[in-house]
Amino acid sequence: MQNATLRQPLPRAELRSLRKRAVEQQRQIQALLQELDLLLGEPSPRPTPLDSVKEIIESSRDLRSSRGNLSATAVAEVFGISLSQLAAWLGKSRQALTKTPDADSLQPPLDFFERIARLRLALKSDADFRNWLRTPQATLDNEAPLRLMATHEWQTVVDLVDDMLAGAPV
Repeated sequence: MQNATLRQPLPRAELRSLRKRAVEQQRQIQALLQELDLLLGEPSPRPTPLDSVKEIIESSRDLRSSRGNLSATAVAEVFGISLSQLAAWLGKSRQALTKTPDADSLQPPLDFFERIARLRLALKSDADFRNWLRTPQATLDNEAPLRLMATHEWQTVVDLVDDMLAGAPV
């Protein structure tokens, strides 16, 4: 039997660096999975008990068109991003979003944005919401929610918003 060799513990700085790289790789994998879901036409946020709370449902009424569908134009405005930027994130052209901003085919990915916009309930104004989107968050490894959204990590941001609204520790 061969003697087991004891490994020297890694310095904390190296452990932190390894952890940071692993988290980044996990994010990249999650973004790839979400992008594949988008290409397959299957993206939708995970259901949550908050989906049945009337006040929460009503908080995103301004994101809907007169037909009741979510509107890409309204989403872009509330999030403080251009329609071109939103179109790129959704894998569509700006022209398609301009022509039919509430198309049925846009509803599954726009559901993520609606769920994130629910955070406006806990903030004072839409301006505060847009500021939050651009501010690095400790619970997101000091990344801004909009940066994660740009890489299709929508569910990650949805989960944080759900936790914040539910009063869960973040």
